[in-house]
Amino acid sequence: MSAAYVEHRPISSSKDTLTDHHVVIVNGASVGGEFSTQLAAKNYACKEGYHPVHVARERHLQNRDIPDHWRKDPC
Repeated sequence: MSAAYVEHRPISSSKDTLTDHHVVIVNGASVGGEFSTQLAAKNYACKEGYHPVHVARERHLQNRDIPDHWRKDPC
């Protein structure tokens, strides 16, 4: 299956913007709805069989092209 990325929302460049929820991104689209925690989103992605699952470090800028932005979850 495709790789999954767990990201926080809303996306903002402001450090004052708080995380409202998390999403699972697969092939550029959000799947599975909104999750209140990274753990819930990660568990959903693992349960659905996505591999690998990359969890974003809680930062404000999202960039899937920068490897150190992500930590790979072992599921």
